[in-house]
Amino acid sequence: MGIVRRGIKRLGAPALLLAGPVYFLSTPTQLAAQSSSFAEVDFDIPAGRLSSAIRTLSRQARISVATSDRGIRQVRSRSVRGRMNAREALALLLEGTEYRAVSVGVDAYRIERNLPAPPTARAAPRPAAAAPLPPPPPPPQPIIVEATKRAATPFDYAGGIRLLDLQTPGLLAASASLDEMLASVPSVSGTALGSGRNKIFLRGIADSSFNGPTQATIGLYLGEQRIIFSAPNPDLRLVDMETVELLEGPQGSLYGAGTLAGLLRLNPRQPDSSVFEGEVWAAGATTSGGEESWDVGGVINAPIAENAAIRVVGYGGEEGGFIDDVGQRDLANINSAEFYGGRASFGWDVSPDWSVELNSFAQHTAQDDGQYVDARFSSLARSDRVAQPFSSRIYGGGATVRGYLGSAQLVSSTGLVDNSLDTTFDSSVLTGNPGRQAFRERREIRLLTHETRLSGGDPESFDWLIGVGAVRNRDEVSQLVTNLSGMDDPPPFARQRFRLDEIAMFGEGRYRFAPAFSATAGTRLLYTRSTGERSFGPDRVVEPRDGPIRLLPALALSWHPSDEAIVYIRLQQGYRTGGVTIERQPGGDPDTARFDPDTIRSFEIGLRGNTRGPVRLTYGATLHRSDWDDIQADILDAQGFPITRNIGDGKVTGLDASFGLETLDGWRLDLAAAYNDSNVDRLQPMGGGIAQTSIPNVPEFALNVRAAKEWVWGEDESAGMALTGRYTGRSFVDLDPQVRAPQGKFGSLDAAAWWNDGDIELRLEATNLTNTQGNRFAFGNPFTARTERQETPLRPRTVRAQLRFRF
Repeated sequence: MGIVRRGIKRLGAPALLLAGPVYFLSTPTQLAAQSSSFAEVDFDIPAGRLSSAIRTLSRQARISVATSDRGIRQVRSRSVRGRMNAREALALLLEGTEYRAVSVGVDAYRIERNLPAPPTARAAPRPAAAAPLPPPPPPPQPIIVEATKRAATPFDYAGGIRLLDLQTPGLLAASASLDEMLASVPSVSGTALGSGRNKIFLRGIADSSFNGPTQATIGLYLGEQRIIFSAPNPDLRLVDMETVELLEGPQGSLYGAGTLAGLLRLNPRQPDSSVFEGEVWAAGATTSGGEESWDVGGVINAPIAENAAIRVVGYGGEEGGFIDDVGQRDLANINSAEFYGGRASFGWDVSPDWSVELNSFAQHTAQDDGQYVDARFSSLARSDRVAQPFSSRIYGGGATVRGYLGSAQLVSSTGLVDNSLDTTFDSSVLTGNPGRQAFRERREIRLLTHETRLSGGDPESFDWLIGVGAVRNRDEVSQLVTNLSGMDDPPPFARQRFRLDEIAMFGEGRYRFAPAFSATAGTRLLYTRSTGERSFGPDRVVEPRDGPIRLLPALALSWHPSDEAIVYIRLQQGYRTGGVTIERQPGGDPDTARFDPDTIRSFEIGLRGNTRGPVRLTYGATLHRSDWDDIQADILDAQGFPITRNIGDGKVTGLDASFGLETLDGWRLDLAAAYNDSNVDRLQPMGGGIAQTSIPNVPEFALNVRAAKEWVWGEDESAGMALTGRYTGRSFVDLDPQVRAPQGKFGSLDAAAWWNDGDIELRLEATNLTNTQGNRFAFGNPFTARTERQETPLRPRTVRAQLRFRF
């Protein structure tokens, strides 16, 4: 491929349309002997999406048109009809937009945004003529924020938002996981039980350390499809992803129940009908004192028709263990894990105004044993009588239709997800020595979602959004205690199924009442119905319950001092439905208990912006306050069995800040920090009054600093290096004084270096350079959490090499 690429370079400007990371809007055409740009053609291009209109124009005029700006998909274009040449048709098509057509060769054009006019300044007298300075590069194209459900830039949204561009050079390895990426965001925290079983917490809204039947406090989306409701983070690999978007704070008005803390949206690359391309990679890693790791994967994008394409992603690997069991089992590196998965997507532009997307995904994760240690041992080790494996399997698919009804855009999406979680804990402590007993819990979760929404209006005056949505979540849990030593009878088997149905109507409008000021108001009207069913004990109990009709409003005011800056205040609400849980009596017999909904009210004030010039600055800060009523939490009973209850009311106050600097000579510095102060007023049993404590798993302070330098030669070849430092402050693992162990208060240092010539990329990275042990999570086994000093260490120093080929 290198020979082909060098040949393309020699062909000149027209060939640039076929090289580099360019998103094509039209299929390449052969150069005519005589230019087609000036030949008159009978054009018939209806109004619609600008991307589709350009593709139609290029086909009718037999010219090539390309752009790297994906935001062009969100722009509406006028109709162009009549006899004229291609240049005139392009000018009419782009009239009134912020785009222009630049000729890059014979019958070849590139669409780019108009550059702002440079400011005029009085020239100071000079004794002699000075060499002219090189012109500054064009400003970076704004990323369109899809999570707002309307075409918007980060400066249009009056609320806390973070955009993580996964195409940033050297940021992540090809098969990095969602957990690894979120480690770079200080406002995000979570548990550390292991890949596929962790909870994600945002802005200090953390319910508990354990996985139970409660809804997640965040919404997690893959494109338009919601993929979790009452399940932990499946830790999808970020293979072939473009961006990750975080909407911070409750998102009840746009996304409904279960988004108390915010929203995470993963945006995968979409099929491209204009080019056949792909990549493959392989990587290996070695860990100090542990086993080796490896992973492989590949991506293929293939056109199958003029306006249709498929994109397929596949990956897999193994992460070596580094924790030993020094007891009866006498095993080394017991916490090895494996993963494999993939995605497939089909995209078809049915017409200039309508498109269809079909997507599917699957991932399997399995860990041989828990990844915690007993701090009483001097090494990374513990002593168990029974292995504690875990496995997670998630697969799903969805369909999305996009189009225009007049000037309004319609998006309709339907998705189905199946999620299976299988967890084993060593419960031998309940039998006494030398008994061996295992507690096994299996959950089968099926999530069906649908949403149809319509948006329109003028962003410069009033724009709007209305929609309807429906959710059905079925969560079936079975618990089995197995006696492996044949001594005592274990507690009986228990199975329970909980189904929740939700239907909703929602809407939002934004009114620009002055050139630099806007007001946003929205609400969601939702109705829920839940049914709990158990299949243990003397009776089969069914408990239907209709939830109250709820209204979840949001209000915001914003000031735009410039096109790339915003100052805002926002008020919003969030809500989680109630449910049922399995509780255990003192003798171990199971029973069913309900827990009630919880609600949250949040206020925030913030700002963010960019500056232009030779040194580009980005900045942002948010001060937020949340009041949380009737907190749902998964806790441990006296024996160690996980149960779910409403534990009390809480308050969270926090400050998030970020700063970035980017220079023309390739230097980049990013700094982000978060501070949280929280408390929970928890009712004590037996009239014990109210105990005040902080919310678990939320560090008081967290910091992330990254410095990177990139060198670029010519068009394709580049190299770079980066150094990342992280600090995690102190937090606690639970609310219960007997389990409430401290964690955090550690730092780590990572480094990466890479070289890329367009076709081949070599990446070297070293994580935890200082070999810090730390304590990420002071929990591992609920049955011994009160008697052991459990800690989850950082992975020891690991060096990884990755080789990637693109074609």
